[in-house]
This record gives sequence, C-alpha cells and structure tokens, in this order.
Amino acid sequence: MVPLVIIKTKDMRNSTNIFLTNLSIADLLVLLVCTPTVLVEVNTKPETWVLGQEMCKAVPFVELTVAHASVLTILAISFERYYAICEPLKAGYVCTKTRALLICFISWTIAALFTSPILLFAEYKFEEYIDGTYVAVCLTQASSGWTAGFFLMTISIFFVLPLIILIVLYALIARNLISKHDGMVKIRPNKPELSYKARKQVVLMLGAVVLSFFLCLLPFRVLTLWIIIGSHEAFMNIGIEAYYNILYFCRIMLYINSAINPILYNIMSSKFRKGFLKLCFWWQPFNSNLKRLLKKSKYYNSIEKPKGKSDITSVASRSQTLSE
Repeated sequence: MVPLVIIKTKDMRNSTNIFLTNLSIADLLVLLVCTPTVLVEVNTKPETWVLGQEMCKAVPFVELTVAHASVLTILAISFERYYAICEPLKAGYVCTKTRALLICFISWTIAALFTSPILLFAEYKFEEYIDGTYVAVCLTQASSGWTAGFFLMTISIFFVLPLIILIVLYALIARNLISKHDGMVKIRPNKPELSYKARKQVVLMLGAVVLSFFLCLLPFRVLTLWIIIGSHEAFMNIGIEAYYNILYFCRIMLYINSAINPILYNIMSSKFRKGFLKLCFWWQPFNSNLKRLLKKSKYYNSIEKPKGKSDITSVASRSQTLSE
C-alpha cells in the first residue's frame, strides 16, 4: 500500500519516501517469509522441520537479510531527518532521490553479504526424536567459535550499534527542536503554541520509533545471546516447551516491529494520509467526471424525456451502465 500511495501522489516522490518504500518492502518480506514458516512450525512437532533442505537454508537467510535491511533503512531515514531538521542547508544536496536509491541498493547488498554465512551454518539432517522415530531437523546452532562469532557480530552491527546511533540522533534532533522553539518564542511571543505543538509531535514520534525498535528487537537479540553463551544445563532446566514458547514470543515481537514500522513512519504523516485517501477513493472523482461527460455527450442529449415510471427506470439503468 505504501509504494502505491507514493507512486500515485506526485508530491510524495522524494528521497524520504523512497526510504519509506524500501522499509515497507523489507517489512512486507519479513511478514511474508516468516509468518507462514512460523505457522508451519507451530502446527508440527517441536524441533522438526518439514519444509525440506533448500528451505532450511533459504528461510533463515531471507529472514535475517530483510530484517537487517529494515534496520539499515531505519538508520538512513533517521540520518535524513537529522539533516532536514538540524542541517537544513546541507539537506538540499545530501538528501537527493538518486542518493536515496543508491543507499537502498547498498543496504540490501550489505544485509545480504553479512547474512550469507547463515547459508553455511544452517544444517539439515535427521535425528532421533523422543518417541524413537527419526525426523528432519533444521539447526543453526552456535556450536563453534565461527558460528558464535557470526551471531555476536550480527547482534553488535544490526542491533547494539544502530540503537546507540538512533538514540544519539534523536537526542540531537530533540535538542535542536527545543532550541528552535525557544527562539520562536522570543521572535513571536504571541504565537508560539502552534509551532511548539508541531515540534512536540515530531519529538514524540521519534521517541516512539526508538522505543518500538528497542522493545521489539530486544527479546530476540537477548535470546540469541543467551543461546550463544548459555550452558546446556540452563536449557534443560527450562524444558523444551518453555524454550519454544520463549522462542515464538521473541520471533513474534520481531515481526510486530515490521508491522508497526509503516504506522510510525507513514500513518503519522498528513501527506500519506491524504494520499491514502485519494488511493482508496480514486473511483469517486472518476465516476463524477464520467457522469459530467455523459451529460454533455450527444447520446445523453438525444435521450427523450421518459413519460412513465418504466421509462425512467430504463434510462437510469442505461446511464448507470455507461457510468460504470
């Protein structure tokens, strides 16, 4: 829906909305790839994999790639908003559409390259189940120093570092907005309220972005870190059922982050709301224009004024058919 709104609305085709489109595509891929997989896993035996060897490698690769691309896109949006608010003179030549497209391409490339080792770590094999039968499993365990290093690297690069950058950027943006508000109060002491409310809304939205990013991704990253450094006895003590409940909860929180990103970045924008309404009700002005043309057409003028009720119904039905 986000790409359609931006394509249909000419004044929304800018660098910011290019990032928003990229973010919506990444979030959509997370939901399309991860949600069906989770539904299959929930409805099969725990620790079993029924999607085959190719999907064993493809699913975690696609899942992590789009998640990492989403994080990089959020960073790009945050930097652009920093330039737009704190460095408006530089924003004109730094935040261009060409550069935005290039950054989107680079973000996907970096995400795919950093995630590619998962193709080697994901292992598809058959193991003995608790009932004595052999079942297929898909394992991405941190059983060696290389795998543990890979997961620690992804946590650091795609969670800890972005979170720190986001907090710093939004703190600078908030400070800049507050200082501008104080300046506006001195310049226009009689009308500071409207400007203050607008800036306050921006600060609250930015705070919501950081908070949602932290809360939704934190459980999954903490679980990954616990799996790497935790002892085998700790996993045995909580039990298989409790472990999988925690795992599913963490993955659902990860997907919720992808689901609410479009709301935070787009629905809170008045331009997007207007474009969304235009897209939803595009047929109304189309029908109005068509009826206006029918009134001016020779066919419409050549229709004789009906004398009876049946004639009125006939003409009305013909006009409705043409308008459709």
